[in-house]
Amino acid sequence: MPTDDPRLAQALHDAAPTVRTIGVVDKIARHRQRRRRNRRVITVALGLVVVVVVGALTFAVARTDGSAPHVAAPGAQLQARVITGAHSVDGNTGTLVTPTHVGLDADPHLLRAPVLAGAAALSVASYDPGPDGVALSHVVRITGNHVVDVVDFKAHIVSLAEGEGARWALTQNLRSTGGNRVPDAFLKRIPVGGDPISTQLPPNAEPAGAIAATGGAVWVPVRDGVLQYDPNGTFVRKISLAAASSRSVAQVGKVAYVTDGRVLRGLDPAGGASDTITFGPQILGVASAGVDGRVLLAGEGGANEGARVESADSGSPVHVTAVLPDGFVAAGLAASSDRIWAVGTVDGKLAIALLVDGGVRATVVLDNASDGAAMAWTDAHTVRVVSGGMLSEISIP
Repeated sequence: MPTDDPRLAQALHDAAPTVRTIGVVDKIARHRQRRRRNRRVITVALGLVVVVVVGALTFAVARTDGSAPHVAAPGAQLQARVITGAHSVDGNTGTLVTPTHVGLDADPHLLRAPVLAGAAALSVASYDPGPDGVALSHVVRITGNHVVDVVDFKAHIVSLAEGEGARWALTQNLRSTGGNRVPDAFLKRIPVGGDPISTQLPPNAEPAGAIAATGGAVWVPVRDGVLQYDPNGTFVRKISLAAASSRSVAQVGKVAYVTDGRVLRGLDPAGGASDTITFGPQILGVASAGVDGRVLLAGEGGANEGARVESADSGSPVHVTAVLPDGFVAAGLAASSDRIWAVGTVDGKLAIALLVDGGVRATVVLDNASDGAAMAWTDAHTVRVVSGGMLSEISIP
C-alpha cells in the first residue's frame, strides 16, 4: 500500500492543532526581562547583607531607647556648627568644627545621655555591650580626662541630679511586669562613699522630666504630677497636676517650682500653701543657675520655634532675658551652678544655646550625632559632647 497517499496527507494536515505566532516575541522578551530583574534583586539583597555584616563588625553605638548598646553601621564623622550671638542658626550658618576626642584614663564603657554638669564633675550615663535587660548601666563622673568614679546599676538611666546632700539617679526597667502599664522606675540615692539606696516609684508612675534635688526635697516629675521624696530618699507624697508629656522642676529664689501648663507652681516640702507665677504662653521648661531662675516660653501660637526666655523670680519684675535664634526649635532648659542653656534642635539636629544676660552667647549644632547623643556647657568656652559612646569637646570663641 503506498505511503504517499494524498488523502492521508490531507487528513493529517487537517487534524494538526493551530499554533498562533502572534505575541511570541513579546512573551520571550518579557520572560528574559523577568529573569534579569530577579538576578538584580538577588544581587542587591546579597549586597545589603554584606553591608549589614560589615557595619555590625565595624561600629557599636547605644540603643535608641537608652537601655543598652546596639550595633549600627558606621556613620560620617561627628562635626559641629558654632554660631556666635543670636544670629539665625538654620541652613549652613556658623563655623564648622570637628570636636576633639577626650581620651579618658579609665574605661567609661559606652557613654550616652543623660549628662549632668555637676558642681565638681560631669556625670554621664554609660552601658556595657550586651542584650536588652542584661547589660549593666553605670553613672560615670569625669573631670578633665580623669574618671573620678563609676557607680553600677542594672536598668536604663533616665536622669541625674545633685543636691540635698547626695547624688541621685532615676532608673527604669525596660519592660512592664505584673500587669502594670508602665515599667517600674526607681529613685537611687548615691551617698558620698557608700552604695546606692534604691526606692521604687509608685506603680505606673511615668517619668516626664529630669529629677531635681532642691528646695529641701527631691522631686520626680511624672506625667500626672510630681513626686516628693525627702533627702534620705523616702517617699513623702504625690502632688497631682494636669497630665503633661513633659515638665521640669527648678529652684527659683528660695522655693522649688514645677511647670504646669502656663503656670509655675511652688513646691513647699512641708506641704503648705504654694505660690504660683502665671505666664501668658505655654511654659516649655524652667531651670536655675543657683537660685537665678529662668523660664522658657513657647513662641507665637504655642510653637517651640521662636521661644523666648524670661526671668522666673516672682519677687522681681518679669522681663525677657533672651529670644532664641531663628531656626532653633526649643525643647527645654538645662543648667549648671553658674550657667543656663536652652536645649533643642536645628534642622532636626541636636543643638544647645548658651544664655547670658541680654541674649544668646552662642549656639552649637551637632552633625552626624549618634542615637543617645547629648551636650553640656561645662564652662563659658567649652561644650562637652557624648556621641558614639565616646566623650568629645568643642571649644567656643
